[in-house]
Amino acid sequence: MFYLSPSLAAAGIIAAGLIARLILAASVGLGVDESYVAAVAHQFSLSYFDHPPLHFWIIWLTAFITGSEHPVILRLPFILLFAGTSWLMYKITSRLFGKWAGVYATLLLNVSAVFSLSTGSWLLPDGPLMFFMLAAVGVLTNMLFVPGNIPSLPGWLLAGIFTGLGMLSKYHAVFIALGTLAFLLTSRERRGLLLTPGPYLAAGISFLVFLPVLVWNHDNGWVSFVFQTGRGAASGFYPAKMLGNIAGQAIWLLPWIWLPLAGIFIAGLARGPVRKRDNIIQDRTWFLCCMAFGPIVLFTLATLWGSQGLFHWQAPGYLLLFPLLGREAAVRVESGARLVRWWLKGSVAAFIVIVLIVASHTATGWLRTVAPAWFAGGDPTVEALDWREVPDIVTKAGQMTGTEVSFIASGHWIDTGKLAYALAGKYPVLCLSKEPHHFAFMHGQSEFKGKNALLIGRKSTMGEAVKEYGPYFDAVIPLGEAQIHRYGRPEVDLVLFLGRNFHGDYPLPYGRQ
Repeated sequence: MFYLSPSLAAAGIIAAGLIARLILAASVGLGVDESYVAAVAHQFSLSYFDHPPLHFWIIWLTAFITGSEHPVILRLPFILLFAGTSWLMYKITSRLFGKWAGVYATLLLNVSAVFSLSTGSWLLPDGPLMFFMLAAVGVLTNMLFVPGNIPSLPGWLLAGIFTGLGMLSKYHAVFIALGTLAFLLTSRERRGLLLTPGPYLAAGISFLVFLPVLVWNHDNGWVSFVFQTGRGAASGFYPAKMLGNIAGQAIWLLPWIWLPLAGIFIAGLARGPVRKRDNIIQDRTWFLCCMAFGPIVLFTLATLWGSQGLFHWQAPGYLLLFPLLGREAAVRVESGARLVRWWLKGSVAAFIVIVLIVASHTATGWLRTVAPAWFAGGDPTVEALDWREVPDIVTKAGQMTGTEVSFIASGHWIDTGKLAYALAGKYPVLCLSKEPHHFAFMHGQSEFKGKNALLIGRKSTMGEAVKEYGPYFDAVIPLGEAQIHRYGRPEVDLVLFLGRNFHGDYPLPYGRQ
């Protein structure tokens, strides 16, 4: 009988996932955030308005080396990073709970929507964040839980570097440091490590790696921190909003994976820290719960007082619970639990079906024909269209005006991102808006004073924005409409205007004036 080793099984899962993500990357355009990130990454910066810089740097370097901004090329580093994240998941879980637990943790990670799809391939900070979070946790578990290993300064140094690189990806990585502190404080036998220089060396190194973010924010009024903390500002008491956020988390993770993850997390917290290290399983469970606690609990509770609460904010916490889910699956499978075997198979099958339906519709829009009533309120997959027709639209509009167009402007950061990515640097693109995001830092308006602009955007957003532009141009002249198509079907209605003689004084809320 053929025996498949755990390592080979994990490698097979990772390889299959990598191939599938490459196919998806070639089939589906960049989403809203991806287009924005790809456009903003045209300019290298120490940090950026929305997030720390690492994923922007990765995109900038990839485009610089390859000379291409094709979706597959830009997404490739993120796909490879998730393959590394999956391997780290296997190694960490194997170290803590056994090799088959590692296989199941890796499998379930790769059939969870938020991880396998968005984290696994999209141009988002979550890809490098998850990789470096697990890299840091891998070093910590090697120091703290491998018999005979003693925490060393090189180990703490490496953990600090990885944590710093995580923080250079997204602010969530600070929970690795806070989770480690919580674990050491609550672990009677390890509390003494806080009296050694190692943890403080790790914290200092993390700070140094994170320093570019602080330098950039210092020079720009701490705007990134103001923006992010403002998203969690209290505005009331909203229990229903928190329940809705929890439901969103379940949908993003997929409910049949979220429910056991949540149950394991609650049970691990309820059992608390161990008094003696001989309770090996709970000791390791408590460590992972300490790591997961901050992102899950803080960002869920934030919605109770009115935070926006995006559903993926808790994902870094759930990431650290997959080793526990893998262990539970391995124990049940070994005991002969047929229901768990069917659950594992069903999770894989359901994920494949969901991906095939959603990806094929995103690429072609076929469900609009089969079930048009489903999209009466709009089709969110339209946001994954690359506006490839924009260069031709701009050329024709320029010919129509008979004047030289020096720059493009739009009234919403999402439209600006789509335009800038499609134009690939052929024109400078400004976001003349009250929420310009990082576009406000890319160009000074004085550079374009006295020049003509082509004003483009979706009819739904640009129609309102252009009403404000009158005082900032000598004239704003309608040029007509254009459309972005998907498989021959018009999907996005654009409106175009000529802005004559820009005055260079549109009141941006931050950035270069």
